[in-house]
Amino acid sequence: MRTILGTMCDPHTGWLLMCSLETLKLRMTVWYLGFLPEGHPDRPVFERQCKGPGSTFSFEVTGGEAEAFAVLDRLKVIKLAVSLGGTETLASHPAAMTHSDIPEEERLRLGITPTLICISVGIEDPDDLIEDLNQALA
Repeated sequence: MRTILGTMCDPHTGWLLMCSLETLKLRMTVWYLGFLPEGHPDRPVFERQCKGPGSTFSFEVTGGEAEAFAVLDRLKVIKLAVSLGGTETLASHPAAMTHSDIPEEERLRLGITPTLICISVGIEDPDDLIEDLNQALA
């Protein structure tokens, strides 16, 4: 874990954190699902599909790693990145990026499969993001 998390931030990591913090309030308060009240019509869907609220979401594509990479390669608006949390919408493939140093058996136990894609939503027009995901998944 020390390899992945490090023991202290280097200047570049500090800069990345500052960039992420710049938009944290926007990303965490607009549609923050943790604030859905009991009885809200979207609450059952959230509870069924999510383990908890956050500023990112993930999904698995049908197939294997090659199919996940193909989806990522077809994205036009959403950018591929290791560090999520900028002003733009970013996508990552945790098994090949952030968690690549973790043994495969442990990754799978944690739910980090070869088909998992994570998205951190930025401030672009939601319709553009939906269209980008639609065309990449098609």
